[in-house]
This record gives sequence, structure tokens and C-alpha cells, in this order.
Amino acid sequence: MLVTAKPLGPKNPWLAYAALYRDPLGYLIRAARKHGDVVHLKIGRKSDFLLNHPDLVRAALLDHENLRRCVNRPLRWLFGTGLLTCRSERHKQQRALLQPMFSRERIVSLGDVMVAQTMRWANRWRDGATVDMAEEMMELAMSITAKALFNVDLSCKSAELRNTLATLLQATRFKNLIVTSKQFEKLSLPFHRRFARAAEKLDSEICAMIAERKKGACDDPDLLSTMLRLRRQSRIGLTDQQIRDQILTFFTVGHETTATGMMWTWYLLSENREVAKRLYSEVDHVLGDRLPSGRDCDRLRYTRMVFAESMRLYPPIWMMTRRAVRDMKINGLVIRNGSYVHLSPFVMHRDPRYFPDPERFDPDRWTPEAAATRPKFSYFPFGGGPLQCIGEGFAWTQAILVISTLARGWQMRVVPGHRIELDPHITLRSRYGMPMILERRK
Repeated sequence: MLVTAKPLGPKNPWLAYAALYRDPLGYLIRAARKHGDVVHLKIGRKSDFLLNHPDLVRAALLDHENLRRCVNRPLRWLFGTGLLTCRSERHKQQRALLQPMFSRERIVSLGDVMVAQTMRWANRWRDGATVDMAEEMMELAMSITAKALFNVDLSCKSAELRNTLATLLQATRFKNLIVTSKQFEKLSLPFHRRFARAAEKLDSEICAMIAERKKGACDDPDLLSTMLRLRRQSRIGLTDQQIRDQILTFFTVGHETTATGMMWTWYLLSENREVAKRLYSEVDHVLGDRLPSGRDCDRLRYTRMVFAESMRLYPPIWMMTRRAVRDMKINGLVIRNGSYVHLSPFVMHRDPRYFPDPERFDPDRWTPEAAATRPKFSYFPFGGGPLQCIGEGFAWTQAILVISTLARGWQMRVVPGHRIELDPHITLRSRYGMPMILERRK
């Protein structure tokens, strides 16, 4: 797609930013439908571009020379030089170093760990009980991430750590497209003090985890042990600070996105009983009386389609932002140095050009034949290009195994009358949680 016309946008950008503050998701959808494939907001020298076409999304995601990933400033401070926040050549080097730990074979081998943690969780459930599925999936995903990636059992601390992370992630609440000033963040406000205390607590937990592992031989194949071996064996390997940054990044971000996606999946299954019946039927047919393993993921095709459709309607990462570091063009669109480019999976995934009747939950959109009819970057829940999420395979495997493991024995329904409202933080949460009634399958 070649952009030749001047991009359109709201006549009064101040009103647009105010609307964005009140209802970011609703405003983005309305702006894309009204103004088209490129929405331009400009106040003074500041320009924001929202790109709403697969060709433009592709060009932006693949260009890592002119466009740099933007990360919320509190998270940049928290994660240091982890894979999420480092840039350019340092990012390329770190990704190459970590990539073998996320190979398909390695992820499949972690399937038994994921299933074992899930069964420990399900064994606590009781028929007829009401649980907040947002909290349940967050704590379960946290336990799986800690055990599978770091070989650490955090199940006894999961609730405490979940609350700590919730405080930290409040800092990512989407307010508008204006970047918060450094001067504002220096003010001694209650919000900033809560963030600092939570960051210190999480940091001490991670550092204690690393210190404990350093006392041993570090012979295990998990991510933490592997990085410590690299630290010992190579003069130019990872430093202690880099190990801390990587572990903190993977622990925090690694469980958040998958947990959010699984929560929305259980909600959608509760609201679409025929889809749920098909999923249960597949799980019963493929697994019978046994537990799943990593090698079952390719056979659980409909389960994968259900999760894919859930991430279409409620993509955990609902907005990705890049900043131009020099004057450039994207398919003919002029982007000036310092401008911000925004890509919203939430908007693109609901575009009726690629997903007819976009509000409808329909896993059959993800048959190989149906998926082949759509442009690749009409769907990008894990990003794309050089900055594509390194843990995408881990997330897919975890979601399929957790869903199929729990579906063997349980079905869930949302508490009648519960209000569902989207809450866009770093991930797309449910503002009032997700209370669900557990029902044991007969």
C-alpha cells in the first residue's frame, strides 16, 4: 500500500486527546473508522500517527533502524537493559544469546512442567466455588513462568507477587499519547512512592533468586542457570546486572500477556457454549483419560483456534508504539524525526475488511484455509519483525496446555450480572476482574 494523500485526523487535536484519555479503545476504533488507514494528530511539533493497514503495520514493524520501540518510562527504569528495553546492536546481541533457550524443542520439553503446575492449581478448586479468573490465571502463569524458565517454585508467594506486580503495572495505565514528563515523575506523590516500594520488593525477590542459584553448580538447562553459566564461562558474557534485568523482564512480562489472554478465553467460552462444547469434545478425543504433553499441541487444533480468536478480540498487547529517530517514509507516508507511530492490534483485529462481523467470536476464522485469505499483518498479537516477542512459542504452548488441562475436568461460567469493562494497562485487563463459578465436568 502506497500512501499518496495527506493523512487525515481530527480538526481539534486537544479534544481528541481528551477523548483518548476518557476512552482510549473506543476512541481509537472510531478514529480509524472515520479517518481511514492513517490517523494524524498534531499539537505544536508533536505528531502521532495511528496506522490501520496491514502493509503499513508490516513496514513499521520491520523497520528497526528508523523506528525505535517506546517503553513506558517507569518500566524502562525497572527493567534496565533487559530484552524489552535495550536497543539497536545490544538488542540484537542479547536476542541471539537468548534465542536457543526458546527453541521449539526446548519449549516442547517444558510441557510437562506447565501441565504439572496447572494440575497443582486445579487440585485446589472446588465444585460450585466462585473464583476471580483474572487472579487465578495471573498466579498460575506466574508459577509456570518461574518453574519452567527459572526452575523456582513461587506458588506459595504467587498472591503476594501478583499484588506487587499489579502496583507496578498501574504505572502503564494508558492516559493519552502525550509522554509523561520527567519533571512530573520526580514529584513525591503517593502513586510514585507505591511504585518505588513495589519495585524494590520485586527487585529484592529476583536478586535473592539469582544469589541462591549462584551458590549451586548451575547445571540445569533453565534460563537462569544458563545465563549464570554464560557469565562464568565468558569474559564478554552477561554481567550480573544484565542477568538481573533479563530475569526481571521475563518474569514480569512473560506471564502477564499469557495470563490475560487465558482469562479472556475462559470468558468467551462461558459466553459461547457451542464453541465450548467443541473444545471439550476435542480435548476428550485427543487426550482421553491422560494429561496433555507438549507434543499434543499440534493435535489440539481447535484449542489453538479458540485461543487465537480470543487474542483477536482481546489482544493482551493492545497498543505498540515506535518513535522516529530521523526523518523517514513508510510506504510514501512522511514521518518526521521525533514523531510517534502507533500500531493497535485491538483496532486492526476488529477491522471488518479482514474479519467480517468482527465482534463475533468465531474460532473457525483460524482454519488454515480461512487464515490464508488474510494479509499477514492484519493479525499481530505478538508484534513482528526484529522486535517480535521472543517468547511467542512459549506463550502458545502454555496457553494450549493450560486450557486443555483445565478443560479435562472443569467448565466455568461468569457470575450472572457481572459487569465487563475493558481496562487498558500494559495488557488489556478486565476492570472489575472476572469472577466465575467453577463446575466440575461430569
